[in-house]
Amino acid sequence: MLTLTSSSAYVDEAFTWARKRALAWVQTGAGNLPSYWAGYPSREMFYSRDVCHQAAGAHLLGLDAENFAMFRHFARSATPARKWFPIWAFHFDGRIAALDYHDDEHFVREIPAVFDLTYRALEQYDWTGDRRWIDDPDLAAYYRHSVGEFVEAHDADGDGIPEAGGTADIFLGTATYNEREAPLFVAGDGLATQYGVLRKLGRHAEADRIQSTYDGWWNGDHFARGITKDGLDFDWGLESHTLVPLFGLSGTGERNERFLDYLEAQMEAHPPLNIESFSYWPEFLFKHGRDESAWRWTKHLIDSRDDYPEISFTVVEHLVAGLLGLRPDAPNATLTVESHLPAELDALTADHLPVGDWDLRVSQEGRHTTEVTVHSGPGPLTVTVGTETHSLEPGQSARVTKDRS
Repeated sequence: MLTLTSSSAYVDEAFTWARKRALAWVQTGAGNLPSYWAGYPSREMFYSRDVCHQAAGAHLLGLDAENFAMFRHFARSATPARKWFPIWAFHFDGRIAALDYHDDEHFVREIPAVFDLTYRALEQYDWTGDRRWIDDPDLAAYYRHSVGEFVEAHDADGDGIPEAGGTADIFLGTATYNEREAPLFVAGDGLATQYGVLRKLGRHAEADRIQSTYDGWWNGDHFARGITKDGLDFDWGLESHTLVPLFGLSGTGERNERFLDYLEAQMEAHPPLNIESFSYWPEFLFKHGRDESAWRWTKHLIDSRDDYPEISFTVVEHLVAGLLGLRPDAPNATLTVESHLPAELDALTADHLPVGDWDLRVSQEGRHTTEVTVHSGPGPLTVTVGTETHSLEPGQSARVTKDRS
């Protein structure tokens, strides 16, 4: 079982709470699919958006069977009759949740979820190296349809980007995860998730065209949140803004840094009403090296002790993958580690960390020293820390110390 120890009793207690609470949401057995709760605690269901964002934490906690079963169940639900949208929510026994589904013309659907499912499923392949994530017929078909038939069915103007109906009715389909958003035809989070999937699939020319489109949404200070009937809308958009850097659509460099500055200012001044929206913030901030801000929002999630399942699962992810800076590539037997420890945290160790079939211990001392130990595994694992790369056989360790100057 994954453990986490640190120089901070606060961190240790937070991880203990998050691990215990997340595992308590598991619903596998007794006539249910391998599954865990992913949605409001009052609803005995798992939702596509929630599963996508809980999957990394679930993997770290050993819930690979649950991840695979739920992702495949969503994949199977995307049919021509539903115009390739997956069902939004299921009960744990696999039944469609009637609360969010009336018929194949009226069910909750949001464009980012279509691409998010593909992106996060392929991310599970990075974590596990399990060929089923690539070879399973239902998943493989879903990946193709999400960037093929789905786009064609919803791309009225032929620019390769699907549009929603420009309404706020989630039963008719929306462009964004932000259900409180003004009606949008295209939203930043829809573009970002599509871009991320195309990059993961190696379809770089298509991804570049989307990035070129998004570049035209810049007003000199920040990107638009989306397109309404009146054109580009530059108001604060929550997910339609914050998911953009998470999936890399805003790129790197000076303009991206200015955009991140805008996001941080808006996050402080106009936070969301729903706690689950906060749970994305540490992820994109860690990815862009804004570690103190990422830690500030991680603590916000920890201190909430909120019972929304997404919180405990993502706290596990942020404390382990986020703070340690883990980028797995299990299919190619590689792992990159980069410390994101904030100033107030001197040391952090994750033990029995699962990457593919390897069982690891990763320790960070501040930003200067990293030690990786391979307890067991199918062969050598290539580990990169900074500019150093080591090939570690089971039973071997590597310790990398950077120049503190």
